[in-house]
Amino acid sequence: MIDKQRMFLFSQLFPREKAEQKYESFYRRKWRLLILMGAACIVVILLLCISREEKRNLSEEGTLQRKEWNEGSYEVILQGNGIYGKERMVLTVTERRLTQEELEALKTEAVQRLTSEILNGNGSLKRVTHRLLLPGYLDGLPFQISWKSSNAQIINSRGEITAEEIPEDGLSVSLYASLSYEESSFTEEIPLWVYPERMTEEEAYRKELQELLLKTDRENPEEKEIWLPEEMDGQPICWQEELDKTIFIVIPFLVMGMILLSFSLDRQLYEKERKREKEIRRAYPQFVSKLQLLIGAGMTPRAAFIRIGREYERKRREGGKRQYLYEEVVLAGFAFQNGKAETEVYRSFGRRCRERECSRLSFILAANLRQGNEKLLSLLAEEAETVLLEQRYRARKYGEEAGTKLLFPMLIMLLVVMFLILLPAMGSFKKG
Repeated sequence: MIDKQRMFLFSQLFPREKAEQKYESFYRRKWRLLILMGAACIVVILLLCISREEKRNLSEEGTLQRKEWNEGSYEVILQGNGIYGKERMVLTVTERRLTQEELEALKTEAVQRLTSEILNGNGSLKRVTHRLLLPGYLDGLPFQISWKSSNAQIINSRGEITAEEIPEDGLSVSLYASLSYEESSFTEEIPLWVYPERMTEEEAYRKELQELLLKTDRENPEEKEIWLPEEMDGQPICWQEELDKTIFIVIPFLVMGMILLSFSLDRQLYEKERKREKEIRRAYPQFVSKLQLLIGAGMTPRAAFIRIGREYERKRREGGKRQYLYEEVVLAGFAFQNGKAETEVYRSFGRRCRERECSRLSFILAANLRQGNEKLLSLLAEEAETVLLEQRYRARKYGEEAGTKLLFPMLIMLLVVMFLILLPAMGSFKKG
């Protein structure tokens, strides 16, 4: 059934188009959106129902399932129906505690993993040459681990080798790992041998050179200058200072900044050009009307150009805004006053404006110089009407483009709302 009031509204909104088509198009679009939104609502409701069932913790038998020892505790909101009615209660269900048999099985795994994970690059526990990595826990196991050394002068409880001199045949020492879980704990002894670290020739040379530099600094602390050693073990040494390399980091950013600045300036120029084109198109109908009025009053097109240009200059001196179209009119007036041919001035005006409407006007003016003002006035009237139609079309086009640009932000908002609704459901799926 057609709504006559709506039909009348469409006939007012689109007087040059068929109201029935606009009416049908509007309602087709409206029902498509409503069906799409209804489908989305149904999907969301189904997902929320599924999520609600997945999150249910209380079984029909009245039991709550504990999580395993590594999964943590959770809260559940319960309603107890008693003699005083419904009572809302919050219960924190703790994770399941391991049995003694399970602990014994995990102890063996923990000891096996400890003997391999503490090596930190050492070949084996029978030959330790640098620091051990002593963890406070093991991934996937419930134990908290603390460490103690049988001889802190050889290796401390952090796994650092503290002995200053280690003989070639090594030193024997033990580390004690205390593993605890709840009230249960046990200690495991890990014997190991500490040996001096073997360095390559390059590492030994570097260490000796470092010691030589330190010795040079300590020899004459009261001197104002330090003379760096020129040789070591009979081999000459050439020293160079390593300067700050910040400049090499900054240069690429400076080059990138220059490139971005160049693009930015080009873009600004392009935007100014677009702004000029739009401004000329907006000012053109008013200019044609003025030109038509002055020529109808008996002026020649040449005099009308000069008159409009002088009026614009007067407004500029009074603080008026600059307008690109009238700037070109002023230049055309100067050309007339300098004695330039009218045909060439009109064509130059059309080329400088770089707009189709101005080129069309320049052609009309140049082609009708010898035909008199009557023919020219009718052509200017047609031009004014054509410009008004083009302006209406352009305004409608801009409105459609603005509506299209708003679709993406609205879609983003819809996705955000759906994400906020579905977030609890996705969290429950992961936990399940």
